[in-house]
Amino acid sequence: MLRSISAKNALVTALAVALIASVFALSGCACSSNQPQSSTSSTSASSGDVMYTVPNVVSLTQADARKAILASGLQVGTVTNEPSDTVLLGSVISQDPAALTSAKANSKVNLVISSGKKEAQDVKVPDLKGMWQEDARKALSDAGLVGIAATPEETAEVQPGQVFKQSISAGTTVKEGTKVAYTVALSPTETTVPGVIGMTRDDAKAAITNAKLSFDSTTAYSDSVEEGKVMGQSIAANTQVKQGTEVSVTVSLGPKPTQDVTVPDVTSYSWSDAQATLQSAGLAARYTGDPAGVVVSQDVAAGTKVAPNTLVTVTLSSPSQMVEVPNLVGMSVSAAEEATDAVGLGLDASASSGTVIDQSPAAGQLVETRTVVSVTVQTDDDKTAKAFMGKWQSDRANIEINNIGSGFTVTVSWASDSEQTTTWEYNCEIKDGKLVSDNKGRKSEVITESKGQNTNVLYEDGSATFSIDDQGKLTWKDDKEDAGKNMKFDKMPS
Repeated sequence: MLRSISAKNALVTALAVALIASVFALSGCACSSNQPQSSTSSTSASSGDVMYTVPNVVSLTQADARKAILASGLQVGTVTNEPSDTVLLGSVISQDPAALTSAKANSKVNLVISSGKKEAQDVKVPDLKGMWQEDARKALSDAGLVGIAATPEETAEVQPGQVFKQSISAGTTVKEGTKVAYTVALSPTETTVPGVIGMTRDDAKAAITNAKLSFDSTTAYSDSVEEGKVMGQSIAANTQVKQGTEVSVTVSLGPKPTQDVTVPDVTSYSWSDAQATLQSAGLAARYTGDPAGVVVSQDVAAGTKVAPNTLVTVTLSSPSQMVEVPNLVGMSVSAAEEATDAVGLGLDASASSGTVIDQSPAAGQLVETRTVVSVTVQTDDDKTAKAFMGKWQSDRANIEINNIGSGFTVTVSWASDSEQTTTWEYNCEIKDGKLVSDNKGRKSEVITESKGQNTNVLYEDGSATFSIDDQGKLTWKDDKEDAGKNMKFDKMPS
């Protein structure tokens, strides 16, 4: 028992000594050295060595590209402008360094910004006659034009394979990118027209196409030729013609069947006119009602197919019950109401004011009194909205006007030397034939300051008015903006 306790005490003592030695070794490592400790800055990486991923800003507006670059821990470098046929005005064409590469913190990303489409230059169309096809295509390409090969044609003017005709005459001045078609010569060859009368249509087609001729067919009734057999051809058998010539055949439909006739519409006719019209269509006619009146209905609907000599009964009304619908198109709503009231008709208009552009029943039709005439009205606001909607362009800026519910949004944007990217946005409504902003416009721009640093400016400015002058130009007027004082725009094709 005493030996067991002694062994246990010896084990505890050994563990305690080992623990004290470990603590002493750890503390002694720091305090026994005479060398100064290294500072944190000397053991960690310098902030300038931290690498960031360059964002992809191609096709973004300059303002959005700048935000993306700054948010990535980088800076905007040199900004240059170039024309582009594919990238929108004010948007990024290319960047350096490229997207998704690594760069040090605060490295500069250089941008190339679109200044709009490059204006096409005037060029002269070259003379292609006598050229081989590949030479003609190259000559057009070298001139900045687009060559289109038309279907070759037979001619003896030039050798087969050479150009003998072009869609735009040589020496004509056109814009770069214009399409010019050219036609290459084929050597004329002849073939013999086969005789196909009495054949089926399919057999006739096979014979004609095997002779390298073009096939076409029509049909006709015949009391003597069996249905489905060819009873005539446009070019006689054994005639020598050029390959590719069209030969048309006539295929028999057999004897002509007895045909039904179509019942005409005689509503609003007098009895004599209705009777004559029905009889000329091969039908019999009779009436009920007042013979001095006009047709208000017929027992067989117009357009129905019936056998010849079918009897059609028409109902005639008293002349005093029928009136002629006046022509309301072009009238104001109030004038249309007066015109229909004057003849005892009602009016249903799609708007309370404006100009009538359509009506039903049509003008001149005879109808019963108290019939309601429905009219479609174009309001003044409809005309104004249609005139304003779309895209407009000046030499320095673009305007886009869109309809949102009962209002409109107007966006004005451009790029210049002092204001790299500038955008105005207005919410507008139509007042007195003009688009007028119903609150202050919102302006966003990036200005390059004298020290070369960019500053984002976002603020609200004065309201604006947009109107169209006699020449069809849009005038933007915002007296609190120098750029917006009577600036004029032309409407771009839709």
